[in-house]
Amino acid sequence: MAVPSTFENQWYTQGCYYCQYTLPVRYQKLSHIGQGRYGTVIRAFDEEKDQWVAIKKLTRPFQNDVYAQRAYRELKLTQYLTHPDAQLLQLYHVFTPEQKLEDFETLYFVFNFVPFNLNQLIKRRLPIAENHVNQIIYSICRGLQYMHSAGIIHRDLKPENIGIDAQSNVTILDLGLARTVDGSEKTGYVVTRWWRAPEIIINQSKYDEKVDIWSVGCIMAELILLRPLFPGTSQFTQLDAIFDVVGTPDIETLNEISNAVSPASSAQKIQKPQQDFNKLFGYKYDQTGENKISGVSSEGIDFLRSLLTFDPRQRPTVGEALKHPFLQRYRTAEDEPTIQRLMDIHQGAKYDVPEWK
Repeated sequence: MAVPSTFENQWYTQGCYYCQYTLPVRYQKLSHIGQGRYGTVIRAFDEEKDQWVAIKKLTRPFQNDVYAQRAYRELKLTQYLTHPDAQLLQLYHVFTPEQKLEDFETLYFVFNFVPFNLNQLIKRRLPIAENHVNQIIYSICRGLQYMHSAGIIHRDLKPENIGIDAQSNVTILDLGLARTVDGSEKTGYVVTRWWRAPEIIINQSKYDEKVDIWSVGCIMAELILLRPLFPGTSQFTQLDAIFDVVGTPDIETLNEISNAVSPASSAQKIQKPQQDFNKLFGYKYDQTGENKISGVSSEGIDFLRSLLTFDPRQRPTVGEALKHPFLQRYRTAEDEPTIQRLMDIHQGAKYDVPEWK
């Protein structure tokens, strides 16, 4: 991933949307894409490869050991998962303008550029046909199977992090919060709230790749409804929003997946039944009653219900989800890539900033 020799040691600095970027001269025509807590992203034209790319500048990656570990994880996991046919973001190049280790403070990733995301598609407020919902969800599951086969959880699946192009090719974006599945405890401050699995809310440190499956269910519901399914305003109202749709689970289930600091003890105060998924997600017709305008079939409803299973122990794995009849229209099982499980002793290590560098 080194800079080609024709551009080596040729750098320039330019501002873009209140942020300064020091880049190899091969990257020109900068424009802002977005920003988050851990980085800013711009579009640039790669004159060496004659293509548009996305460049992510990490925000203060070495301000402390936690940020340094997060930067390492994103780099390592994205490198490991880069595959031309896995529905995942492709890492083209990694660089820093600093020349000495003691000066090393900035880090840039260069990815393939994806022009749109599902959030933009949903915000158009135009009904999305069932076959399009089917294709999108299959593509997400296909990419997740590759990721999960490596023992990696995305932990931040939401419409904004699902890229799509004009040909409906889907790309899972942003591995900034991804990490490996292992026995160590994990933080609960992952997955944007509306797409956060209940086990993260109830038991913030004990969860696995099933949290991604829940998020896929939330995304599928949003493609049908054109609005978030669980728009909670806080950690606790988020759980209430989930109960409003999927119903209140029995106390035994809550106790099995809860911990001492969870809201599970108060969750049984008001028993709520599951909403009628057929009414909520089934076909909607135009005024003539003849033409479908939105919704999914009974197979699609059954599939969505399985993704939104409250108990993660009963929720399907991505491999099981891919076998559901709803996804068979677009599925070619022998063309679904997998990868060996990532073995990296540094993922859960505790180092200081100089060691992470």
